[in-house]
Formats: sequence, C-alpha cells, structure tokens
Amino acid sequence: MNRKAVCNTLLVLCMAAGSAHAQLMQEGQWLGRIIHLTGRYMDTVNEVRYEDGALAITMRVNNYGPFEFEQIRLTPDSLSFAWQPSFELKCTLKLLPDGVYQGACMDPWGGFGGIVLGPPGTDVDAVALHEETIERIAGWTPPPVEEPLLVPEYPQGKTAIVGEKEFNFVAAGSGPVTIILEAGLGDHLGVWEDLHQRLARSTRVIAYDRAGMGLSEVADTPRTPEQMAIELRGVLREAGAAGPYVLVAHAESAFMARRFASLYGSDIKALILIEPHHENQAAMWRALSEVSWNRYWNQKKAFYSQLSGGTADEHAAYAAIIDGGSFPGLEAVPTVPTYVLSAGRSRSDPSWVGESVLGRRHWANLHATWVRAMPEGHHLVFPASGPYIHHEDPDGVARLIEGLLE
Repeated sequence: MNRKAVCNTLLVLCMAAGSAHAQLMQEGQWLGRIIHLTGRYMDTVNEVRYEDGALAITMRVNNYGPFEFEQIRLTPDSLSFAWQPSFELKCTLKLLPDGVYQGACMDPWGGFGGIVLGPPGTDVDAVALHEETIERIAGWTPPPVEEPLLVPEYPQGKTAIVGEKEFNFVAAGSGPVTIILEAGLGDHLGVWEDLHQRLARSTRVIAYDRAGMGLSEVADTPRTPEQMAIELRGVLREAGAAGPYVLVAHAESAFMARRFASLYGSDIKALILIEPHHENQAAMWRALSEVSWNRYWNQKKAFYSQLSGGTADEHAAYAAIIDGGSFPGLEAVPTVPTYVLSAGRSRSDPSWVGESVLGRRHWANLHATWVRAMPEGHHLVFPASGPYIHHEDPDGVARLIEGLLE
C-alpha cells in the first residue's frame, strides 16, 4: 500500500442494514468508518435510498455533514461515486469474489486511499485490504527497488521524549547539513518517504510526527506555531541532529517553520516552503470571491474541528492566524534564505475559486509579492503540479535541496 498517499486515509464502510446486489443496493442506514493509516478513525453513517428510481447516498462523519454522494454509478461488479469533505474525492470499487467491494478514493492531486464496502454482518476489524485491487484502480505502480536507507518499520522510527510526551521520528543519512521534513496539517512523516530516501544518500535527513499526528502522542499544550517550534527543537536535540538545518515545510506547517526560523535563525541554512499558507490569504480570496472563499473555508474549518488527535487544535491555531490576517509576534518576512514553491495547476471543474486558473494565478502572485520583500527570497512556480509538489515533482524538489547542499 502506498504510504505516501496524499489522501492518507483508508475508508472502510460496512452496512448496518441493507445489502448490495448486482444492480441494487437496499435502502437503509449503512454504518461506516474512515480510518487513517496510523489506525485512528472516524465513524460514519450513510443513508442509502432511491429517489425517483435513482440511487442516492448521504454520509455523515460524526456530527459533520451531510455529504451527498454524487456521480453514483452501480454495475454488477462495481460501484463508483464522488464526495467532497473539503475537496473532491472520486471513489471506484470492484466487487471481489468474497462479496466485498474494494477500491480507491482519488483526490484531485493524484493521491489515494483504500476503500472497502462490506455486506451485512461484515466485521470491520476483520476486513483485509486487497492491495493489488486498490493500487490497480488508483493507477499506482511501485517505485524501482533500491537498497533502503530508512528503517524497516517505517514510518515507525525512534522515540524522542519532549515535555514528557513521545515523538516519533526517523533519521537517516549523514552529512554536515541536517534536512528537516515538516509535513502539512493532518499528514504524518510517511508523506516524505521518496524524498527522505533520496536525500539521505547525500546528507542527514530527519522527519518526525508533530504531537497528535502519526505515531506521536497527543500534547496537552496549545498547538501554537511557537509551541510546535519549541517541540521540534526538543526532538532535534533528542535525536542528536545538529545544525545547520534546511527546514522543508508543506502547506500550513509553514507557519511553524517560520516561527522556528525566528527563534533559532542562527542554525538555519535555508527555509523551503512548499505551497505555504499565509496570514494574508483570506483577504486575497475574499477580494477574488468572498462567497466562494467563505463556503470553502467554513466547510474546511467544520471538517477539521471533528478530527481526533492534534489535528483539530492545530488547524484552529492556523485558522486564527488566517482569519486574523496577522501572525502575532513574527516579522512579516523570514530573514533567512527562503525558497517558496507554488503549485500552478488548476482544475477544469474547480469546487472553489482557489482551484480555478484565476485562483492559481492570484495564489502564485501572493507568494511572489511576499518573496520580493524578503532579503534572500526565491520564488519557484511548478506549473504542472498540484499542492503536493513533493509528490508530483519529487525530482524538482530534490534538485533544489541538493543544490543548496552544494
């Protein structure tokens, strides 16, 4: 199973009442479960019904929703549909000989997670994923086999004790510079696997799970960028990972990376911010389309507020910065060498203005304007990539980092 899946979820749905037939799904309430690769999960309730002869399915995740499944298609041996938590997921399932549907849910940027749909009486915990089916539907092919540098138990690594809490980290390679890989909101260190493996051949690379993410313990302290920066410092100290550092951060984690650089700037060789969120973005989106931004942003905040672990608290801290339009206690621009990477690819059927051609252009312009104010800023646009640039163009990201090492 692809550990780096951007979706980073396994979606397991099992019926509480009703059954699936060759071309008919019985009306009733289906109970489901969304399961993260680390084992955390959220329960779902799915109402299956027919309206004017057409199959309709409505899903609720805990108390969040409802989500109306769209583009539903049922054949004797397959089921497909789309739904939107905060972006569109398109799901395709095949009916296997044991009567269980298995397949994949794809996000707009090429990431996927497994999905299983079982008949009445299915034991959720006993469902075994048919990985070949999931990967074939997702179009995923395994990377070339090479000598692994990462631990066999990856993404489980060693444990650092910081503030009496356990933090999971994986360190590999050696060299005069330490590269830190900082995952975006809700992701665990496994999203960096390809990049981690490649870069570790030339220098020391460390990736870790922030508190409440992946395999790290949930913290009792507020999830502010400053607190998370202090915790990262503790993880590096426990791991024996000395500077100078190249800190690579994705999406929302750019807030924490900037705070880390302001606290420990003398140890920072460079910041690499991939699709970084910014305190001025709400004003920009509202000016472009207030209705579209408010609908998207409110839906996203409601969704993240339901998540377990540290995700909900972390997103609330980021949202406060974005909604407030400022980053209290931090200078507007980093003073260390900073590389900002923007994704340029739009969608032909955008669900909100940020996915449109115009939205992508404004997003890149926001980054470019920010970079021009930096004493040592660099802006790179990846026209063919979506927000997970390090997945879609890992060679481009790796070459940038390797160039800094030289």
